[in-house]
Amino acid sequence: MPDVISPATTARDYEDFGQLIRDYWDWLRMRYADAPGLMDSIGSHQGLDAELSTLATTYGPPRGRALLARRGDEVSGGVGMRDMGDGICEMKRLFVPDRFQGSGLGRQLCEALFAQAAADGYHLMRLDTGRQNTEAIAMYESMDFRRRSPYRDYPAELLEFLLFMEKPLVSS
Repeated sequence: MPDVISPATTARDYEDFGQLIRDYWDWLRMRYADAPGLMDSIGSHQGLDAELSTLATTYGPPRGRALLARRGDEVSGGVGMRDMGDGICEMKRLFVPDRFQGSGLGRQLCEALFAQAAADGYHLMRLDTGRQNTEAIAMYESMDFRRRSPYRDYPAELLEFLLFMEKPLVSS
């Protein structure tokens, strides 16, 4: 059964997106188990709890988007973007649970987000990711993201774990 990608529009969609973000955060805690407390520090610095309580505002039009992939009745992945001003947006919370990986869904979600961002008038997309997220980094680089200096302020002890990237967007 193929995945269907569509924008979040209903309260239920945003609830599903929120659960996906929580699952992603649990996955990250396991990935970074060798750095106890790291993900809690990053989540606190990013205001994750506040973000989860305002998903429709943070990731809803006109200043954001959330895309969900569904395989049948199950959410198989998702990604969000939010406005940074000056025609720049930020990709956030890309996640495909392990049981849905291997079909290219992460790439499909990114490509759908690129198209949406360009249609919304953005000319540049940025993201940050963990340095141990090597699969994601390889995918981003294959999609023409380039490494760059930090574009957000983070405490020095967190910066060593993070990688910042950006990609020009092409209008269709």
